[in-house]
Amino acid sequence: MDKTKQDKTKKPKGKQAWYVWPIKATVISLFLALVLSFGTELVLGRTGIAVAIVLLVVLIALAVLFDMIGLAVAGCDPTPLNAMASRKIKGARHAVTLCHNANIVSSVFCDIVGDSIGIITGACGVVLALALSGKLDGFASLAVAVSVAAVIAALTIGGKACMKRVALVHGTEIVLLCGKFMAVFVKEGRRKRRKGGGKHE
Repeated sequence: MDKTKQDKTKKPKGKQAWYVWPIKATVISLFLALVLSFGTELVLGRTGIAVAIVLLVVLIALAVLFDMIGLAVAGCDPTPLNAMASRKIKGARHAVTLCHNANIVSSVFCDIVGDSIGIITGACGVVLALALSGKLDGFASLAVAVSVAAVIAALTIGGKACMKRVALVHGTEIVLLCGKFMAVFVKEGRRKRRKGGGKHE
C-alpha cells in the first residue's frame, strides 16, 4: 500500500514537468530579445548605413543558420551517430546527446535564438529604412521602406527554405559538426567523471 501511495505522489510531478521548459523558453527569449535589441540600437545609433547593412546581413545569416541546425537535430536519426560514438569519433557522443534532447535543442535554436534574431532583424530593417528614406518625401520614402522590408523577408524566407533541404538531407553531418564544436568546449572525460561521481553518491 505504501508503494502505491508513493507512485501516486510521484506521477503528478511527471505530468507537471511539461510546462517547465515553455516557461524557461519564454523567460530566456525575453532576456535575449532585450539584450539583442539594446545592442542593435546601440550599434545602429553610432554607425552609418553601410555598417547597418552589414549587420542586417549577418543577422539574417545567423537566423537561417540556427534554423537549419534546429531542424537538423529534430530530424536526425541517432543510429549512425551511435555507431560513430562506439568507434570513439570525436564529437559523436555530444551529437548523440543533442539528438536525445532534440525537443529542447530544436526549440532553443529555432524558436528562442532564431526567432529572436528574426525579430531584431525586422527592427534593424526599420532603422535602416528610416535612414535611407530620411531625405525623401511622399511616395519615394514609402517605396524605400516597403522595399527594405520586402528584401529582408525574401532573404530570410528564401534562406530558411534553402537550408531546410540541406538540414533534411545532411542532418547527420550537421549534427556531428555541432558535436565536434561542442567537444572543443565540453570534454567528454569531465562528463564521465560527473556521472561517475553522481553514482557513488
